Amino acid sequence: MKRKVISCASALFFLAVFSCERDKPDPECRDASCCGYPWEYARYIQDEPVSLTGPPYSLFYSARFTKQLPSKEAGAPFPTSEASICPKSLYRIEGFPLTHRSKATPDSFPYRVSGKLLILNNRGPFYNPSFALYIDKIEKIN
Repeated sequence: MKRKVISCASALFFLAVFSCERDKPDPECRDASCCGYPWEYARYIQDEPVSLTGPPYSLFYSARFTKQLPSKEAGAPFPTSEASICPKSLYRIEGFPLTHRSKATPDSFPYRVSGKLLILNNRGPFYNPSFALYIDKIEKIN
């Protein structure tokens, strides 16, 4: 009987330690799990003007900002103003027409976006930062 109690207790211990709950993504994306590995949280952006691009003009959906993202702080020499949109927040841009048809210059910045800016955590010898955006809120300006 004592042996059975010990084995049940150890089984409960292992269930608690290796629980699936611990590996679930954070619904608020504080740990960047909403975009998957290897992204890490950079900062929160609030009401930034953006243009949207995506298929058929570009391979992936992305947001272009009016200002440069903090690539110099990330240790990369090339500034960027574009962030791909996390697949789990793509539903938030449904119904918003794409405004950025050219890779060189956006047509306009008609949307205001708030959300988590994530940076690629894959630093190597030729590191050039890539950004992703988990959209919490998007609205049309005017």
